[in-house]
Amino acid sequence: MVRFVTVLLLASVLVSQTSSPKLEPYEVAEAYEVYAAVISSQFPYTDSKTSRLMIRAEIRASQATSVQMCLAPDESSEEIIGSAIADYVQQNRQGRLLQRKFNLEKPYTLFVEDEKTPPIQVSPADPQEFHPVYPEFGGLIELSAVGFNADKTIAVVYYQQLCGTLCGQGEFHVLQKKAGKWQPFPWKGSSCTWFS
Repeated sequence: MVRFVTVLLLASVLVSQTSSPKLEPYEVAEAYEVYAAVISSQFPYTDSKTSRLMIRAEIRASQATSVQMCLAPDESSEEIIGSAIADYVQQNRQGRLLQRKFNLEKPYTLFVEDEKTPPIQVSPADPQEFHPVYPEFGGLIELSAVGFNADKTIAVVYYQQLCGTLCGQGEFHVLQKKAGKWQPFPWKGSSCTWFS
């Protein structure tokens, strides 16, 4: 009987460990510079209603893979951004955990959804329900891991902001590092975006 209980306990420990694997910290310093450039361009700092940015800490592999890679550069741009797109696909095959390494003008919270924190359900629930708990909440920013070319001068990242039922936007961004700063890169080809 004792042996059976021991085997049962061991099996339950193994199942619990495999069902919720611990995410590795995302430590790519250059990626946080890319995030800051994208967030600054997408989230207006003059918006007085939101005093703090809410960023989901978890980069979910399932989310990144469910977002169809829709960047289709033409032949001339393929030579420049093709390797960054390929790296994006590779980097987003596993989940990661963002760290407090964002250099942003606005204060931010890295939101970790666990049993200790009330969940933010931005769809289909209304985020207004969470304002008593998160009074500064103005939308939940979700980010992918960043894909880079070999010399880290071109970056590809997916950004989305969810702000409630039928409220949000998401798109891929291609950036180039020029004079030490990440800026949108004017490539040629087709892309996709969503908003509601």
